[in-house]
Amino acid sequence: MQLTILPTILLLTAAIPNVLAVPTDQAVLTPSKDSDFSKIKHALQKAEIIGDVLPDFTPKCYVLPSYSHGKKTKAVALGNKFKKSKTKKKPSLTVYCPNMKTTTGLTIALTDPDAPSRKNPKWGEMCHWIAPVSEAVSVAGEGEGVEFEVMGDSVDDLKKYKAPGPPEGTGYHRYVFVLLEGDNTNLTVPSDRQHWGTGKKGHGVRDWAEGQGLEVIGANYFIEK
Repeated sequence: MQLTILPTILLLTAAIPNVLAVPTDQAVLTPSKDSDFSKIKHALQKAEIIGDVLPDFTPKCYVLPSYSHGKKTKAVALGNKFKKSKTKKKPSLTVYCPNMKTTTGLTIALTDPDAPSRKNPKWGEMCHWIAPVSEAVSVAGEGEGVEFEVMGDSVDDLKKYKAPGPPEGTGYHRYVFVLLEGDNTNLTVPSDRQHWGTGKKGHGVRDWAEGQGLEVIGANYFIEK
């Protein structure tokens, strides 16, 4: 389902300053400026997501998952905190790629590198979700890039959504949403959630994506305990 550009910009610009403590001037934070992507990359580096989970990459797209609980909706915003009770159901997803004209396919994944804890991630990474969200070109408007919104219930999962559930006393876990680009019409499902089927501690979505010929183009994350 297509969106108009303005609501997406407002959602994304509302999320970024809360975490990165950057000026709230909308002209500075308009999601068409490369500087905004550098701020997102910096946040991912600071949280050691680039390194622990993802290769060194520069985001091309804004990824804005949001969880609904009752009448309230809360967006994932680069490290904000969620309670277990708020993430039981699949999130909705808004994606905006300002400089992209076409795409062969987009896939969203959710992974936990901190299972059972960040100090002892012997089960990490844990695969929590894989869903192809776009199989064809989706253009918001000439010169406006690729943009779309999907509701959680409308997504056909490749790997069924597993709600985050950090064991008591294990501290905060990083739950990382990863946007991948590439042909997603014939993806292979990981054989196991633990280690994404690799059987190797510390391995996960990066290995799976490489094996499927997918490229990381965006990411966002929240923390939960």
